[in-house]
Amino acid sequence: MKNIRARFQNIVIKENLTPLAFLLVAIFGFGLLANRLGFYQDDWPYVFYAFNKGIPSLTIEMYYDSRPNAAWLYISLFRLLGFNPLAWHIAALMARWLTATTVWYFLKLLWPSRRREVAFAAFIFLVHPFFLIQSYAVNAMLYWSGFLFFALSLYLMARAVTTDRHRIPLTAAAVLLEGLHLFTAEYFVGMTLIRPLILYWLLSEKVGKIRARVSKTLLNWLPYLAALAAYIIWRMFLYIPPPIGDRNSPKILFALLENPLETGWLLIRTALQDSIIVIFTSWQRALTPELFSFATIFNFFVLFVGALAFLATFLHLTKTHNAETSAEKRWLVSPLTLGLLIVLLGMAPLWIIGQDIVTHKNEFAGSRFGIGATLGASLIFAVIVENMIDNARKKIAAIALCVALAVGMHLTLEREFAYSWEKQERLARELLWRAPALEPGTAIVTDEEILGFMGSYSVAYSLITTYQPGDISEPPYWYFPFYYTNPNTDDFLAGIPLEGSKLTMDFKGDSRKMILLSFNPEMQRCLWILQPQDANLRLVSDDMRRLSAGSDIALIKPVEGESPTPPEEIYGKTNTQTWCYYFEQADLARQYQEWDEIVRLWNEAEANSERPDNGFEYIPFIEGFGQTGDWDKVKEMTKFANRVTAGLEPSLCGALNRLAESAPATDKKEAALNGLKENLNCEVYQ
Repeated sequence: MKNIRARFQNIVIKENLTPLAFLLVAIFGFGLLANRLGFYQDDWPYVFYAFNKGIPSLTIEMYYDSRPNAAWLYISLFRLLGFNPLAWHIAALMARWLTATTVWYFLKLLWPSRRREVAFAAFIFLVHPFFLIQSYAVNAMLYWSGFLFFALSLYLMARAVTTDRHRIPLTAAAVLLEGLHLFTAEYFVGMTLIRPLILYWLLSEKVGKIRARVSKTLLNWLPYLAALAAYIIWRMFLYIPPPIGDRNSPKILFALLENPLETGWLLIRTALQDSIIVIFTSWQRALTPELFSFATIFNFFVLFVGALAFLATFLHLTKTHNAETSAEKRWLVSPLTLGLLIVLLGMAPLWIIGQDIVTHKNEFAGSRFGIGATLGASLIFAVIVENMIDNARKKIAAIALCVALAVGMHLTLEREFAYSWEKQERLARELLWRAPALEPGTAIVTDEEILGFMGSYSVAYSLITTYQPGDISEPPYWYFPFYYTNPNTDDFLAGIPLEGSKLTMDFKGDSRKMILLSFNPEMQRCLWILQPQDANLRLVSDDMRRLSAGSDIALIKPVEGESPTPPEEIYGKTNTQTWCYYFEQADLARQYQEWDEIVRLWNEAEANSERPDNGFEYIPFIEGFGQTGDWDKVKEMTKFANRVTAGLEPSLCGALNRLAESAPATDKKEAALNGLKENLNCEVYQ
């Protein structure tokens, strides 16, 4: 034990290695599962436009998204990163790390005698648990790029004030970066108002008299105020919104002018609730009982990585800041003031457009609104630790523990995102195998949403991209979860308008022109495209059985040559030696009565040791072998399918009835069918 302690004490870590410590912690929280992550909800509009309509089309997409000046960012990023999800996740990680590192450098200039406390705040900011959509890597680059520009602008501003050299170029660069983040992303507009306070504090050592300091502060603020004024004038008076409307219109600002008392009280309530969520409630996610259930290997993995994050943070802070002695004056008023201001001003743009966090329906999407406020929340957190714990080592341990818990939360969340991407990949591949082409105007329907962290328009964009239609002006297909359209199956089957739109894409269809999907890979099933003959399938919900009567597989069209595959740039290489490939291809062959092809697919699947986990997936092969006269195989498969999956009798009996009607007559046919029907008690299901 003494040897371990001695070796620990002999380790030398310099403060200038702090950015590497940040990088290590960022990798623990956001990098270990990056190769399993993909694109999600708000990523897909960017990917859809860039991939199908060309990267320059992002200019149109960003205009319709009410952020026309952000087009340069995404055009540059797509040209640099392409469509590889891993590249985007690495870029998002690096942007977050660079932002935290820049914040650390800035805070050191602001409080040069409080380096330990500044490091506390920076570590917490790096992994703060409020921002939940780091895995929306394409979308997250807008937020982290804007935050990075803002942080760099603050740092250069502080350098310009605290140094006598290069003041003019430093100020010019800082103002340029302010304009860049203002016109690119509106999330940090409110936070620019902290500049006068920061300038006032920075000038305190150079200018002693308050009046002179105020005057100097205003003089130094003027260039930044001019940049802010230019943005406000453009946004309020010169900006031309898209035809679909301005979704970032400052409606509350106008309401405040018309009804100041009522609107002001609403803002106060909202500010209090949202601030509590960002500062305090968000930490509840980092400490969940499930983490300590020790039920899975992944639980142990998360705890192990959390322990590594704790050790990395604790070791670094101990070796660089443990010997520091607190200054005579408590570190309380100035960081608490700045922290509260950043929390409030960081969410002000959200409140001005009539949004808030506390009532937002989607906590993941809502977390983007508080990304700026997490810097203020981190300062407040550091203040609490610094002032409520009296021992330096205990303070460091508390910060390291919180960093470890936040890392564990992010890692656990990333696993859920990884599952979602795996399911997206499977859906894209299996849909193309079963439906290589679709008639334009087809509605793709499921009973409920089938992909996590997506949403109907995101699924629509991803499915359209899967078919690679090229530069289109109207979407050929759209995705509709039935329960979100019209929960009345009779009306749906009779025919109702199905309309979906996002940005420039506007789909108008009819529920009578749809294919119905059942997709539950977590139940060891392939994608099933249902049809009227599946009205007695017990393995799906009652609504799905009823809706199958309207599922028109004639909308599925064959293609010439090789079967299409999803774009390799996005989904990687397609493996066709899987059971679901053989099933989907067999189901497609059954649609076109290519019975010999079904037999060939079965033989190939057997040669590759591929078998179904669900008896329903034997049915195309049962029909294929029946149509080609192999009744021994029909009997074998039917009995096995009924044995492995309970409740399949109605569907198997339906397949046998179809064979009785259309299969060529042979000596074995009638005996085989009669025996199987008797075994399944098919007369009950007539």
